[in-house]
Amino acid sequence: MIITILTLDTFRSVRFAHSHVLSKLADTSLNAYYYTLRTDSCDHSRWSDTTVSKVVKVVPDSLETQPLFLSIDDTMVEKFGKKFELCSKLFDHAAHNGSNYLNGHCMVSILLSFPVLKDGQIQYLSVPLGYRLWDKEKSKLETAAEMVRQAMGVIGSSRQVFLLCDSWYPKAEVAGLINEFGNLGIICNARVDTAMYELPPAPTGKRGRPRKYGKRIHLEDFELATPQSGDWKIGVRPVLTRLWGERVVYAFVTAPKKGGDSRRLFFCTKKPDEITLDYSLCADERMRKYGEEDISYLPLACYQLRWNIEVSYYEGKTFWSLEEYRIRNREGIERLINLLAVSYSAMTLLPYSDETFSSYQSFSAQETRFEIGQQIQANIIFNSFVESLETVKKARALVKLLEHHIQSWIRKVQKL
Repeated sequence: MIITILTLDTFRSVRFAHSHVLSKLADTSLNAYYYTLRTDSCDHSRWSDTTVSKVVKVVPDSLETQPLFLSIDDTMVEKFGKKFELCSKLFDHAAHNGSNYLNGHCMVSILLSFPVLKDGQIQYLSVPLGYRLWDKEKSKLETAAEMVRQAMGVIGSSRQVFLLCDSWYPKAEVAGLINEFGNLGIICNARVDTAMYELPPAPTGKRGRPRKYGKRIHLEDFELATPQSGDWKIGVRPVLTRLWGERVVYAFVTAPKKGGDSRRLFFCTKKPDEITLDYSLCADERMRKYGEEDISYLPLACYQLRWNIEVSYYEGKTFWSLEEYRIRNREGIERLINLLAVSYSAMTLLPYSDETFSSYQSFSAQETRFEIGQQIQANIIFNSFVESLETVKKARALVKLLEHHIQSWIRKVQKL
């Protein structure tokens, strides 16, 4: 199935894949593939473990101290008809169908960003680890937390890891993950009305329970500096918030240098100077300049890696047929879209894990897939041609035609 995904420009359906590629690779019937996707006892949620272990091996030894970044988010796929399992009417603020609602599936996904060396500089690449359909019996927060726990179990406790998410996710089960993993921090966007407090005042020695929180802080209380780099004014201070109880976190308030004073709020659960990122070697200009100017700005530069999960959604839907599935049951849908994720990740990791394909390191996953897919297609066509030729009893005319073309090509070469 993965070979077929790499070979076809568009994975339209299992039937289409079987008629064009799968039937040429094996004698297995079409129904066998449907059966495998629907009822296979293999736990496809564990496929992401292999991807994570491959990523850990790809990171050079010289970059072992550099942090890894996990991003979580959800995306929607519009489907027509009511026969798809878990298909329902969903609110989508970005829908382009004339309404804020669409009929389809909601998928929770996780992305892993990891460092590699390119021209002596640190560059972060990203691979999708997996997708899960939202079934409404379990919240998206619980599903996302389970996916992060699974990834952290493979990464281990020796590497620094940051979880990146937008303002919808830093609460409940997701916010509590930092209490489960000592090497995990969270850098997130947050609602501007999130309650923040100063650090608790020193004990007065008087009777009674001491205060857990200090004075309430508002966005307007942040004094904004104007960094030389970037388009934002930034204010930073340690605060307490009910999202993480008595844990001191760092709040970042930003406003555009030009065009008004609309402020945004971000949190980082670790001190900025505890981030082990070697910003001086980063290929990304914002990471490098923010770190050099003021280390406290570094979490905001790291947060921009969250945008990679949006890029993966776009590429998955545009180039990897993430929306093209026609399987109706939940298990089949999840297995197929996770096969697409495995294929996407394989094309990103292959140039760095196998020296034979190192020339593709400057290629995107789509370009690598196209180059390898072309070679697979050529091999399939050649093998099919040879097999059909062996079964032809009277192939004399075909042999003469081939001899004629070869001789004419030799004569042209001799004239040159």
